[in-house]
Amino acid sequence: MIEGAPFPAIEKVYDPSSKKCNGRITPQAPIVITGHHLDMLTWDSANLYLVSSVNDRMLIECGDIHKYSDDKVYTTIPDIDEGEYFLALMILMKDKESFLYIFPISLIVQFT
Repeated sequence: MIEGAPFPAIEKVYDPSSKKCNGRITPQAPIVITGHHLDMLTWDSANLYLVSSVNDRMLIECGDIHKYSDDKVYTTIPDIDEGEYFLALMILMKDKESFLYIFPISLIVQFT
């Protein structure tokens, strides 16, 4: 990780399409992430992914991350299948190794 940089903390994820927080997300639609130290999510050395709860080796890259305000960023959820997912932050380290952190917020895609 970048030495001395505060690590991002996610407080909630809001899906404007379903009007849900920390629950349902909609594929091919935006989400708003609220928390602290979210600037790191917009760095070139950091990428945001979704990780499936049934296959944690498959990383699904989210769209570009955009700063909305000091405590909010937004991105677009890719076209994904039904299931449970977690946001994950991958940081490319100076020595070209990568660090993956999975945030403990469950997100559900459920088609009705």
